[in-house]
Amino acid sequence: MSRNKLGPRKMLITRRNSESPSVKRQPRASLRKAIRRPYFLAVALMAGFATTGVSADTLAQPKDNALERTAANYIRYREDVAAIEAMPFKNAEVTREAHLRLAGHDPDKLAAGWVAYAALVVADQPSFAEALEKELKKKGSRRKGILGGIDGLMSNVSANPSFLRSLEGTDIAVNAVLSMAVQDGARISALGEAFKTQAYAMQKTNWGKQRISNSQTRITEAANYGRTRAEPATPVFAHPSNNGVMAPSLASAEKEWSATWGAGAGQGRVTEKNAEVVIDRILYLAARYSTDTLNPKIVEVYARNTKSQRCLSMAKLTLDQCIAATRTPYEEAFCLGEHGLNDIATCTGWVAGADGS
Repeated sequence: MSRNKLGPRKMLITRRNSESPSVKRQPRASLRKAIRRPYFLAVALMAGFATTGVSADTLAQPKDNALERTAANYIRYREDVAAIEAMPFKNAEVTREAHLRLAGHDPDKLAAGWVAYAALVVADQPSFAEALEKELKKKGSRRKGILGGIDGLMSNVSANPSFLRSLEGTDIAVNAVLSMAVQDGARISALGEAFKTQAYAMQKTNWGKQRISNSQTRITEAANYGRTRAEPATPVFAHPSNNGVMAPSLASAEKEWSATWGAGAGQGRVTEKNAEVVIDRILYLAARYSTDTLNPKIVEVYARNTKSQRCLSMAKLTLDQCIAATRTPYEEAFCLGEHGLNDIATCTGWVAGADGS
């Protein structure tokens, strides 16, 4: 009787065992794939990190790239300046191309882009990163109502907008921004003066004195060029991180993103109260960026430079008015040098006490 009772059970076990090889093989294959994927991904990531010269253990990616996207608007102007520098004055096409590039920039985006880029310059300074690390290590106290870490840092900034300027080492980062402003202005205005010099030389050429298309047509073409131009490319930085503080590693991007893009022209200095306000905004954006607590709204609110925005708007208006009175390439060259380049150097350089000259 016992054998009869056990028979069906044995048969069931036997049937299951006969099916088990085909059932179990698939999970094992999936498991092997699941194990291999992270391995191959890790190898690929390590290979990518090796090309940057940065250890994989110290790399991080920000949650949002709003600061880079905003800064790209200023970097595009740098790119246009570099492109125009490379054009030889051989025909009227030089001034036509330069007009399209220089007149197509939106003053609001250009002003905000400069502030955003300045914040990246600050965040890229080791002295600023070290200052933030020290602040983040500070412990809070419930009994005393003192916040610690990132909350404590931002609480101090809220209570005193100039708090970040008081941190040891921040002055080095601020000087890097002032140097960038002065040097960028020097390179831009050097091209502006070159255009004005060429304007006089072009009067001695036949093509420089030839009539060109209607001025209003040219102004409309430049406006359309700016409106239909694709959004500027956003770089992917290496982002080394240490103790929770990230840096953009500007050297890992294209040369137009370098803080030393401009010509050597001194350090610059803050000469007015409005500049201090802009510097405070730059430092706040840099601190948010470095601690990965930035979002598009913060960038929108703090990447502002009202004086530069108004100055750039006036420069654009003056350029259009100047172009409206031109009928030849040499006249157009003078307008571009004075209002498309020199005025821009002044509008951004004022933060560092420079006027672009």
